[in-house]
Amino acid sequence: MIERSITLETGKTYTLDRYGFLDPPAQWDKDFAIEMAKRVGVAGDMTEEHWSFIRYLRSKFLEEKTVPVVVLACADNKLRLGKLRTLFPAGYHRGACKVAGINYDFMYKHNIWLTYESYRMLKANYEMTPMGFLKDFDRWDRQFAVLIASDWNLPNGLSDDHWRVICYVRDRFKESKDIPIVYETIRDLELTLGKLLDLFSEGYRRGVCRAAGLPFFP
Repeated sequence: MIERSITLETGKTYTLDRYGFLDPPAQWDKDFAIEMAKRVGVAGDMTEEHWSFIRYLRSKFLEEKTVPVVVLACADNKLRLGKLRTLFPAGYHRGACKVAGINYDFMYKHNIWLTYESYRMLKANYEMTPMGFLKDFDRWDRQFAVLIASDWNLPNGLSDDHWRVICYVRDRFKESKDIPIVYETIRDLELTLGKLLDLFSEGYRRGVCRAAGLPFFP
């Protein structure tokens, strides 16, 4: 279960979005950053290297209304990717950006790839749309779904229940060339909506359909 708030010993509470990112981001302060750093695996107190990178991210976020992709962020700060991983073991998106108080929806809106740290492997092996969906339904394979799910914080990866949903929507789309609506899916698979969302925290379209290689219809 993803936490929806953080309460410090001082009694101050910060609200989080459905993915555990600070929301609204205006709540951010150094106390939040220190507490979140502990929660994303930063060992010990944050050093000046940590704070310098956080200040950089916040400057980009607040002044330029953007978040640079990880390669540019490292270049601007003269950091190697390996060094960034040492500073923020949870990674760029789920580590540094989380500590910097940048919320998930902002990153998704401004750059879909910020929310998927497996982007380079996806891009190297699959042709993707700008929204991050597979361009060709027939080019899908199980590895594609595994890569999509790699950012979902699943402790044991995709389960049999995940695969049952993914295979169902693929079979339905193959037959009709139409995406089954969510209520058809939960009815036919005898699931509740809550159970489906427990399995796919990204939701039906960005979770189930994307992992299944279905197209994105605006």
